[in-house]
Amino acid sequence: MQTHPASYRDKSGFVFEQDGKIYRYVHPDYDIHYTQLMSSGLYEDVVKKGKLIAHHELSEIQQFGFADGRVLLPDQIPFISYPYEWSFDMWKDAALLTLQMAMAALKKEMILKDATPFNIQFHKGKPIFIDTLSFENYEEGKPWIAYRQFSECFLAPLLLMHYCHPDTGKFFTVYPNGIPMDVLVSLLPKRSKWNMNTLLHVHLQAKFSGKQKQRAGNENNFSKQKLEILLKGLDRFVQKLVLKKVKTTWDDYYTDTILGDDYLQAKTALVKLLISSIDYKTVIDLGANDGYFSLLFGDDKNVLATDADSNCINELYHKIKKEGITNILPLVNNLSVPSPAIGWANTERESITVRLKADLVLALALVHHLAIAHNVPLYLIANWLYPMGEHLIIEFVPKSDEKVKLLLQNRNDIFDEYNLENFKSIFTQKYQIIKEEKAGNTNRVLFLMKRNA
Repeated sequence: MQTHPASYRDKSGFVFEQDGKIYRYVHPDYDIHYTQLMSSGLYEDVVKKGKLIAHHELSEIQQFGFADGRVLLPDQIPFISYPYEWSFDMWKDAALLTLQMAMAALKKEMILKDATPFNIQFHKGKPIFIDTLSFENYEEGKPWIAYRQFSECFLAPLLLMHYCHPDTGKFFTVYPNGIPMDVLVSLLPKRSKWNMNTLLHVHLQAKFSGKQKQRAGNENNFSKQKLEILLKGLDRFVQKLVLKKVKTTWDDYYTDTILGDDYLQAKTALVKLLISSIDYKTVIDLGANDGYFSLLFGDDKNVLATDADSNCINELYHKIKKEGITNILPLVNNLSVPSPAIGWANTERESITVRLKADLVLALALVHHLAIAHNVPLYLIANWLYPMGEHLIIEFVPKSDEKVKLLLQNRNDIFDEYNLENFKSIFTQKYQIIKEEKAGNTNRVLFLMKRNA
């Protein structure tokens, strides 16, 4: 049994891993709350609506070395993502789910004791709450203890993306416990004060933080009605937030900046041919853009689509929601500066490099950006891709290509080793080339490779 490094904060229990499965231990001290969760109908209601991860309570806990308490086996999540890898509308839906869970709990005489986005995962195209131990019995008159946490962990990144830039959600990498109110206020434009909700939940909260002294006897005067009003008000506020429109390099890539319909059609046909010749269940699409190639895979394949462009990933998430797509997880990630390992001793949250594991990896029109735009040598790219998956579909774009010429137009060409011959020489040290073919009438070459044992 191995306790998860991020599961040390909650004294109600902890998450652990054994034989490749994730379990949750429930401490006897939490039993009164767990009983209310299960007997009140709250668990059944939110699980049925797909808002809370379902679990199976195990009868034999001695096998795990526990003498008392409970052990839960939750439905397993295929890929764990972190908030700083979400697009704006993923953040927004996660915030709304958190408020919905708080309101649902209140109806069953319970309260949500914390409001961190790390309690949310995206599964089958939707956000789902995963922390079963976040619910406690409601005490009349007590305010929502997680209000400030919700403000710093959800409102703060949403407001930065609303007022400033789509990429400001990445600030959560630096402030994983919540963006402090004083930091948030220093970044928001002055006009944000003219919004009554922002004034109330951010500016005034920042102004009076730490300055208010609670009067004796006033600790329990926050009625249930006030709490409902607060939660519904926050819900309406979040609902109205929209992403700040910022034009990015890769917007409309497949309509405005692609080489032409012939190339795209030929490349699409070739990718379909290559994937039909191998056996796989999971896919990583690196540099997925708007998910054009991720969408080629059937519902029986789990696809992780990642791209540095938050606008593209947000549009893909919209498409997933609109069409009810359940097999694609879209994530924002700059592969040249990937999500790092963070938290206590850099072990709470794994880097995305460690988490990227699949049967098949797509690296289409990606290598030249890493090699030319970011000066990453080909051998380092091969070393990076090797642990990710058994099969690799990769595209090599030569210097004669117009897109590479654009990358080189304002800099010296120091990339003598960037050529097809050297590319094949390096990659065949780690992979066997199964198939090699040009994409349409271009000099771009697609490879299907299999990792060497």
